[in-house]
Amino acid sequence: MLTDRQLHLLNVIVEDFVDSGTPIGSKALLDSHQLNVSAATIRAEMKKLEEFGLIEKTHSSSGRMPSEAGYKFYVETLQNDDRFTEKQFDHQIDFQSLARAIANETHYLSVAASLVTDSEAISQIHLTYLTPTKLVLIIVYKNGQVEHQQISWQVRLTRQELERLNNYLNENLVRLSEMGPGELPQNIKQLPLSYLKREIVKKTQSTKQSLYFEGREYLYDMMGPDNLNAVKETLKLIESNHIDTLIQKLNDEKLFLTHGSEIDPVLNGISIVSAPLKVKHQQGKIAVIGPTNMSYKKVFHHLMNVYRQL
Repeated sequence: MLTDRQLHLLNVIVEDFVDSGTPIGSKALLDSHQLNVSAATIRAEMKKLEEFGLIEKTHSSSGRMPSEAGYKFYVETLQNDDRFTEKQFDHQIDFQSLARAIANETHYLSVAASLVTDSEAISQIHLTYLTPTKLVLIIVYKNGQVEHQQISWQVRLTRQELERLNNYLNENLVRLSEMGPGELPQNIKQLPLSYLKREIVKKTQSTKQSLYFEGREYLYDMMGPDNLNAVKETLKLIESNHIDTLIQKLNDEKLFLTHGSEIDPVLNGISIVSAPLKVKHQQGKIAVIGPTNMSYKKVFHHLMNVYRQL
């Protein structure tokens, strides 16, 4: 656990490095910030941050730069920062317009993904017992295809309860994935439905993802000796078939930072900041793709506004 001083020092190092692109030393920190401590104290605290793996030494300088773990820690702390001023977004905005707005505000490549659940392809769902602890989920599709899926089940339902559950599932095929526990009818709430609901949604609903890229022109602003490879790999990424799968795998519960090296070693130097969102009752994600030393505070600021409002 970092002390308040260490946390403040890490934030300052990250922000100064993003602004300058050069490793940060203790003298530069004292000259630029009112830290109210001695140079020796700063060096000792920087040594601690280095031991924690949050900053690292470069070969060509005595200064320090944030590590990938340091960037992640920094982004996590931004989640608790309520000082951001909110830019208002039109709740009727579409995914492509949102991607364009984020790209123009951040000056980085932005991608918005709309996730469309295709429940209408399913004609009927039927649950029946295989053994006392196993159910068989039978899915009948509108094209005539039939699929069987075994589901482990620890609670023995009566025939009446199983029939009631079958009726409920078939009457609510389209709404099933969108309904929260508070919306379930009382007679269904009493059944152990949550696990079964997750399994049925996972097995019976196909998801189509539409991607909207904006801000390709900003990739050229990223070009420099340190991130030329990042630009090259970003271009290859967005033109490949892997981008669709990559966006689907991004954290869909909160604002999150993913380093390219976590996805593939060739993507070292790229980072993706993503957030879940809902536009016009449609689930999706918004992500900003840039170099590892992107301006996280600026990016986080705009994505936080989207996350809070939409």
